[in-house]
Amino acid sequence: MQIDLNKLNVSDIVIDESLTIDNELYKNTSIKELKPVKVSGKIFYNISDEIELDVDVEGIMILEDSITLDPIDYPYSFHINEIISSENEEIKEYYQNSKNTLDIMPILWQNIVLEVPISITKEKDAHLSGEGWELNNDKEDNIDPRLAELSKLLEEGKE
Repeated sequence: MQIDLNKLNVSDIVIDESLTIDNELYKNTSIKELKPVKVSGKIFYNISDEIELDVDVEGIMILEDSITLDPIDYPYSFHINEIISSENEEIKEYYQNSKNTLDIMPILWQNIVLEVPISITKEKDAHLSGEGWELNNDKEDNIDPRLAELSKLLEEGKE
């Protein structure tokens, strides 16, 4: 998303757009699909004459269930308040001084990636068994009958 900084000299730039993220960006991540991302906010010069990005971002990413590998819709929303200075080494790659434009897509992408959970699973309606296997997450202590005597000895030792 290219921002023309010539317009910024006149007044604040208000952003209210729905962006489609190129699937090449998330090809090597755990994100399977990104629905259009809603970006709303503004870009302006702050009191220090630095460009400030102040936007809210929301959308839905499709992730794989950690247990069943089924697709899960994962809604996310966050706020970005970033000061963009042309002297900042990290920001120079986004700030193209010769064209007097600013590409905020890398800033958005970095923040979207931070929203990806380490693991996610459906709490309800998850398929937790299959042919020859079953997920056992019972809270009860299921004691192996072969170790029942050992369990009795341990209980007696506590008394």
